[in-house]
Amino acid sequence: MKYLVYLLLLANVVYLGWNIHLEQKAGEAVRELPPLPAGVTPLVTLQELEKRQEQADEISGVDALTDSQPPGAGVALACQSIGPFLAEEELQQAARQLGQQGLEVKRRTAEVQKPNGFWVYLPAMEREQVLQAVNKLEENGDREYYVGKGNFLALGTFKEISRAEIRLEEARELGFDPVLEARYEMSTEYWLDIDTQMPAADILDPILQDHPGLMLQGAACP
Repeated sequence: MKYLVYLLLLANVVYLGWNIHLEQKAGEAVRELPPLPAGVTPLVTLQELEKRQEQADEISGVDALTDSQPPGAGVALACQSIGPFLAEEELQQAARQLGQQGLEVKRRTAEVQKPNGFWVYLPAMEREQVLQAVNKLEENGDREYYVGKGNFLALGTFKEISRAEIRLEEARELGFDPVLEARYEMSTEYWLDIDTQMPAADILDPILQDHPGLMLQGAACP
C-alpha cells in the first residue's frame, strides 16, 4: 500500500511538470508569431468592437461640443452699474459727467423695499373679537390703536425697536398675543449702467466724492 501512494504522488508530479512545459511552449509560440501581412485585418471580438465604438462616440461628442460652444461661451461680460441715486437730478448730473468722458451710459430705475421702522399689532380676527379687544384697551386708558382692513388691530408704529418691544410687553400684560414686525416701504432707486468693464478711477472719483452713498456693482453687458 505504501508503494502505491508513492507511485500516485510521482504520477501527479510528472503530470504537473508536463502541463507547465506545454504552457511555456504555447506562450513562446504566441510571442514568436510573425507579423500579419499588409492588408490583413486581425480578428476582433464583439466586446472589443463595442468598446472601441463607445470611445469613438465620446471623442466625437466632445469635439462637437467644443466646436459649438468653445470655452467661455455663454458667459456674459461684466459691465458696471453705479448707484443708487436717490433723486433723478443727481442721476442726470452724473450721466452728463460720464458722457463728457466718452462713456456710454443707460439710465435704469429699480423699485426696492427699504426698512421703515417697526410695528406691533394683533393679527386678523373676528369682528366680535376686535370689539372685545378695543373695549379692553379703552378700559385701561389705552387709545394708541386703530382697526385696519381685515380686522387686524394695530397697536402702534415705531422707529426704534426698543420702543416697539416696550409696547409689545404692555399688550401682553393686558392678555393679548401681539406680534412685532419690521415695516417696509417701496422706494425708487436710480442707476447708471456703464457700457464698459472697468472705467478709469479718475473718471469715477469725482462722482463718488460728490455722492458718498454711491457704489459700483457688476452687471451683465447688454
